[in-house]
Amino acid sequence: MEILKLFFYLFIIPVIYASYDCQISWCGDEDIVIRFPFELEGEQQDPYCGYPGFKLLCTNDSKAVLKLPHTGEFYVRNINYIRQQIQVYDPDHCLPKRLLSLDLSGSPFAAIFHNNYTFLSCPYPSTESQLVPIECLSNSTNFVSSIPSVNLTNSLLESCYVIRNISVPVEWQGLQYEGNFRDDLSEDLRLTWYTPDCTECKSQGGLCGFDNGKSDQVGCFSDYQTGKYVSFSFCIFHMLTQKLRIQKV
Repeated sequence: MEILKLFFYLFIIPVIYASYDCQISWCGDEDIVIRFPFELEGEQQDPYCGYPGFKLLCTNDSKAVLKLPHTGEFYVRNINYIRQQIQVYDPDHCLPKRLLSLDLSGSPFAAIFHNNYTFLSCPYPSTESQLVPIECLSNSTNFVSSIPSVNLTNSLLESCYVIRNISVPVEWQGLQYEGNFRDDLSEDLRLTWYTPDCTECKSQGGLCGFDNGKSDQVGCFSDYQTGKYVSFSFCIFHMLTQKLRIQKV
């Protein structure tokens, strides 16, 4: 009996507690909370503290940076762990330019919104008062604008030429006032991830992480080190000891 207790305290508890060795980090003016599946680059933590593809960088000027393999770096505005969404913006404050070449392949992230937009280049001065110039893409002779593709008219095509038709992963925030389309795509980019799926765990107030450091299995744990897995292990231990008592009798 004593040997069984000793084995439990020396081996089972440390393995369970090892799942909580990962520390929560903060970065940025927005006080971005960085926890599993994200990890902060440069911090001395075990490899299982972050999920592949979720590494963030905290710059010297306190900006949390997400780097997408084929698109480059974005600053992080917010991370919603319950909804599994990350809100990012362009460091140069020209999101429309980034949208023209956005490629999420090779990353664990996917677009939340899919809206078809047409990018137009129009000469100054413009008779198309319904178009809003995208300042960061425009110059002194021509301005660039974008509108939902369903609103593209023949009159626009007569005075402007189409740069590109693309599916834009940005929610349309523009409002239509008497035919005027007010949307320069300056909103943040909102992305989601489906793997690892921690929505149910987070909705119950738990911590999501690799199960005891295993790199291929994600588990849900309590915010305290006496979580579900610990309670379950104590239950097993109790059943084993009761069984031994019965056998002795």
